[in-house]
Amino acid sequence: MPKLISGSMQSLITLLAFVFLMACQTDMSSIKKKYLDLAYAQDSKAQTLDIFIPEGEGPFPAVMLIHGGGFKFGDKSSEYSLAKYLLAHGYVAVTINYRLSGEAKFPAAVHDCKAALRFLRGNAQRYAIQEDKIATWGASAGGNLSAMMGTSAGDDFADGQLGDFPTKSTRIQACIDWFGPINFAQMIPEAQVLGFKEGFDVAIESAYLGADASDPKQAHLVKQANPSSYIDKNDPPFYVQAGDQDANIPYLQSKHFSDTLAKVLGDDKVTFELIQGGKHGGAKFTKEENLAKILTFLDKHLK
Repeated sequence: MPKLISGSMQSLITLLAFVFLMACQTDMSSIKKKYLDLAYAQDSKAQTLDIFIPEGEGPFPAVMLIHGGGFKFGDKSSEYSLAKYLLAHGYVAVTINYRLSGEAKFPAAVHDCKAALRFLRGNAQRYAIQEDKIATWGASAGGNLSAMMGTSAGDDFADGQLGDFPTKSTRIQACIDWFGPINFAQMIPEAQVLGFKEGFDVAIESAYLGADASDPKQAHLVKQANPSSYIDKNDPPFYVQAGDQDANIPYLQSKHFSDTLAKVLGDDKVTFELIQGGKHGGAKFTKEENLAKILTFLDKHLK
């Protein structure tokens, strides 16, 4: 049983600690082929991405890394460590920024991620990307956005029309979700099932929506932000991981999402792992043994 969060202030403190740890930047100066702060849309200064390309001829499969931070904090540079890992194994690594909840409410962040993907496809030849071999990978809030990328391709509401390549596909070929919040309306009940102390709330998710995520009157909005709402048989393979000691997001969010995916896609296309002793991110997720499993998944579906 995890020692769990009580109240939005403690949740915020824990979240900031997670963002700080993720933001310990990896030195990318030795990477020869890189393009930094490319604008994938023109609505905000936040709409930029970095592209890191492996040595060699290419084209290469690509992975778009979506940072966490409660939809409120964070920066693409926090994903440089994973980007470097992917580069070493023959992937174009893309780290993206998106509009945070202090600037724009849902579905702005989703539309930004979709625009970033279309930008990659629209410039695939220039950046040595295999246009039909792109995955997304995100943790926490980034996990939600990665999952949205995996399930909502082709949905007019979720896709939006941002950027210069509105006709490019938003369908990805593999999706990795690390402990993302999925159904905001169920987070408090699930927290209670797992023994979270009284006072657990969804203030961060509510700030993202611009409405109280626990209010039944907001059910339609919560549904729109729920990746499960868009699942269909054409969705890509998923790899979902969560920690059984996560004090920020009940791991039942990931478990129920994976179960729903498997009912539609089949067990062979959905992997769910509950990391024993795992918290909200940390070494149990980023250790070599675990990253090797993620890499095997990516290689299977993108190479």
